[in-house]
Amino acid sequence: MTKGKEWQRGDSLLSPYRVLDLTDEKGLLCGKIIADLGADVIKIEKPGGDSARNIGPFYHDIPDPQKSLSWFAFNTNKRGITLNIETTDGKEIFKRLVKSTDIVIESFDPGYMDRLGLSYSDLSTINPQIIMTSITAFGQNGPYAKYKTSDIVVFAMGCLMSQCGYPDRPPVRVSSPQSFMHAGADAAEGTMVALYHRQLTGEGQHVDVSAQEGVIWSTGENIIEWDILKLSAKRPGHEVKRPSGLHCPIIWECKDGYVSMVLLGGQPGAKTNRRLTEWMDREGMAPDFLKNKDWPNWDWQKITQEEVDSVAEAIAIFFKTHTKAEIQAGAIKNVIQLAPVFNAEETTTNPQLIDRDYFVNIEHDELGDTITYPGAFAKFSETPIRNWRRAPLIGEHNEEVYVKELGFSKEELNLLKRGGVI
Repeated sequence: MTKGKEWQRGDSLLSPYRVLDLTDEKGLLCGKIIADLGADVIKIEKPGGDSARNIGPFYHDIPDPQKSLSWFAFNTNKRGITLNIETTDGKEIFKRLVKSTDIVIESFDPGYMDRLGLSYSDLSTINPQIIMTSITAFGQNGPYAKYKTSDIVVFAMGCLMSQCGYPDRPPVRVSSPQSFMHAGADAAEGTMVALYHRQLTGEGQHVDVSAQEGVIWSTGENIIEWDILKLSAKRPGHEVKRPSGLHCPIIWECKDGYVSMVLLGGQPGAKTNRRLTEWMDREGMAPDFLKNKDWPNWDWQKITQEEVDSVAEAIAIFFKTHTKAEIQAGAIKNVIQLAPVFNAEETTTNPQLIDRDYFVNIEHDELGDTITYPGAFAKFSETPIRNWRRAPLIGEHNEEVYVKELGFSKEELNLLKRGGVI
């Protein structure tokens, strides 16, 4: 626990703890999650700013390292300083920070911190209780450990890409980066487990997070299917494919977008299928074969693809005559298992999220604007996440950290700046 700070009732969950965040875009989410929980996360950037600041899109489409929306999203609730840990003075300052720090997060290539003399073993001699979390593509060891990589490479080598797209076309990458989001979330979880272990034993430790392994965890059922059945799952596209070979849509077009519904057989699907048919019939859109269907005995192991297609076609025609809101309202009224596919605008106006005060408005004084962000990922009754602040500007808290907390004079700060240390 950071020296001189004690947890008080009403504080956020991790209020007493300090974290040094050395990550680039591969690990920013880890620090954000921990910062959201109340820890004092200090984002350390190279002088001039982190490379992640160049990732778009940008505020009002103006390319500027101080206006990256990606940077905004993954660095809320953090403080920010600049420090070149490759310099002699920079390394010594970093070591001073480590003395009063609980957690260090980094996403450099394996071996980089060792070469600087800032490895876990080096830092643990300074602070035996330190926890270091390292986020890399393939982990700290193994034949791939030192390979250069990117999100698309890890996404492919983590098995997930093989499940994305249509079965008659090549695999595709999800449009938004995914691999290191999995890694960042896993790293935050691993860090919390290490912190709990430290509370029990007083021991720090090194948390080694592989993005490839994190991605694989999101495809757990595919690995199990291969292990047990030697079944290599195929890309489903907008359909689901049964082991019997039959396929059916799970994404259905409507007037203003799409809804998602899995057409089940037997007893699991009987209620939904019957209620949907009755709703269609009330609007004069249920064919006789649908009204006469023995839904409890509709067995995917015995029916034909032709029969599935005829049912799917009737449902598809019905959905196209309604909006998402109409289908959602009808599904709730008739107790039918389906869901609208929301876009970003619809998500921000969703009454459920609004009622729970999910979204937070964060003031950007540097822009003269207020921006709406996704809020807390969980609500804590005793340790609420209360304080939200924008991502730091480049070196915004240099004076606060170096002068007020480490005791440097402003003259020393200016010398360090001129020397390229901060």
